[in-house]
Amino acid sequence: MSEPDWYCDQVIPRAIDVDVVAETDDVLAFRPPIRGFGTEHVIVVPKRHVRSLLELDPALGAELLRVTQDVARQVVDAHGGCQVLTTLGDEQHNRHLHLHVAAGEGVARFVRRKD
Repeated sequence: MSEPDWYCDQVIPRAIDVDVVAETDDVLAFRPPIRGFGTEHVIVVPKRHVRSLLELDPALGAELLRVTQDVARQVVDAHGGCQVLTTLGDEQHNRHLHLHVAAGEGVARFVRRKD
């Protein structure tokens, strides 16, 4: 039995309502119906199933990165900065490659060293 894939089963076929930010033939960027983190949170996914970044075909990777770059540019323009994040292995809660573009309250903050 295969594991459930929220992106392939619900989001990509539009079985649930999502706020689409950008879309190409191969990639979808959307705001999830339940906020994950940040005051701005966009998830970018390939439309065909790719288990993780470690299994990404370079051609699809270029398109995924281009869409992520466009979304990140919009978020930086609106919020002054953002984080782009993906997870792998045991840290990956859904076994479909997804990138988070997030800004604002709720994202991880890195402490700057004083040298």
